[in-house]
Amino acid sequence: MDVIENSYLRVEVHSAGAELRSLYDKKQFRELIWQRDLTFWDKSSPVLFPFIGELKDGNYRYDNETYQMPKHGFARNCEFEVVRRMDEEISFLLQSNETTRQVYPFNFELYLHYKLHHKRLSCTYEIRNSGNSDMLFSIGGHPAFQLDIKSGNDLSGYYFVFPDDHILKRYFIRDGLLNSQPAEQILEGSRLYLRNDMFLDDAWVLKDLQSTEVYLKNKSGDYQIKLDFAGFPYLGLWAPVGAPFVCLEPWGGVNDLEAHGGVLEKKEGVERLAAFSDRKKTWGVTVGEN
Repeated sequence: MDVIENSYLRVEVHSAGAELRSLYDKKQFRELIWQRDLTFWDKSSPVLFPFIGELKDGNYRYDNETYQMPKHGFARNCEFEVVRRMDEEISFLLQSNETTRQVYPFNFELYLHYKLHHKRLSCTYEIRNSGNSDMLFSIGGHPAFQLDIKSGNDLSGYYFVFPDDHILKRYFIRDGLLNSQPAEQILEGSRLYLRNDMFLDDAWVLKDLQSTEVYLKNKSGDYQIKLDFAGFPYLGLWAPVGAPFVCLEPWGGVNDLEAHGGVLEKKEGVERLAAFSDRKKTWGVTVGEN
């Protein structure tokens, strides 16, 4: 486990998946990242690459070939290399290889840069196309935030704040695929209150948000984090039923639509990256500030 820290936060990242395993608030003596209890979920903050969510029938077509791909891609199950380490920042690298090319026929370098600045931790994905043709991909995060639930598994003491939204457009996931018609959720003064049954129908997938940040707070006023996700067009909300955590997921892509025909170039949310070029996307978590 690799550690970076400053006066406010201590962060642990594992080379397996370059996964954020701990975000510890030194002032409140509080762990903010889910600690991977197998009872509910054995991950804490996986990177989703080269696709997000599930593919229709578990496969996709590109250049007249059909490829299999697991849900959320393969990067979260790969070993990353530490390529830079300082007191308050660390960088990891995954490069394409024979194994990745069997399911994803592109040459790439994927960097994860974690950096602390006061009470904020940023996670930057840097994707480099090391091949001589365009690369198609999506990338996103899946951080799970541990909740201070004292008695029983009850989410109702928490709520989200979307500062610039009054109505959310939620797209439902059915059998792993995304429905193209949204349902509207009216907010109460920009607030969405958590309910114990809100994830019975899988994750909430949100599009067309005006807000580029979302707060997670509790009603007693002693818990607050802010997730900023400018540059990510989708946001996922999810938790297993009964779990004492909730995921705030900045996504660059989504599950295949129910009507998707399987051709990669036509997949919603897929990005095109020119040969020998790169792209960066950053989300961040700020602890305990309005």
